[in-house]
Amino acid sequence: MKRATAKSGGSRVRKGARVKEDELREESGGAPTGIDRRTQIILSCIDVFSRTNYERATTAMLAREAGVAEGTIYKYFSSKKELFLACCRYIEDQLLQRYRAVYRQYRDRPLESLKRVGQSYLDFIRENPTMRKFLAFVLNNSYDEDFLRELEGFLTANRLAVEEVIREAQKRGELRESIDPRIGAWFFVGGYFTLILMAEMDEEAVNDPEFMDKYMAPMFS
Repeated sequence: MKRATAKSGGSRVRKGARVKEDELREESGGAPTGIDRRTQIILSCIDVFSRTNYERATTAMLAREAGVAEGTIYKYFSSKKELFLACCRYIEDQLLQRYRAVYRQYRDRPLESLKRVGQSYLDFIRENPTMRKFLAFVLNNSYDEDFLRELEGFLTANRLAVEEVIREAQKRGELRESIDPRIGAWFFVGGYFTLILMAEMDEEAVNDPEFMDKYMAPMFS
């Protein structure tokens, strides 16, 4: 589940950038003063893509929203598509960091680790609405070969990790042996899109303190 880390720049967020410092803090989970220029562009463009979609967003629009010259976009990204894929990888990396922390903390409680991963994903998409909308767009627009390849890489890495956890849970007697680990893992990973829909359309359900237990029950009861 490894991803290449983003190249660091060192420039601070320009005062005129559309993405406010509090928004950067919320979306990145850190202080805005430490965000390099490349990450600043990515965060701004996640917001633009989530509002206008990939086809309608131009590099001029993306640069304007990021508060940089259009040429600066091409300094870091060879094309709009490469920038879009960098946005995908940024979000994927944020999620994978969360998942790894959960798996480490609950390595001796595999079934609980799955619940915690599901809750971590739900918390992320609720706390970061622009990233949630961006993910929804990616999940619905896998017709592009490059988008599909990126999505497949992320989902497959997740599926393999979940499959391993399911097998471990079965060894410990936490899950029935009749559950096929591969199919169970696909049900779990496929639920990422379901959770996006629920966060958008059924806030009452996801606000239930027992929601994740109820959500997991049909898959692993």
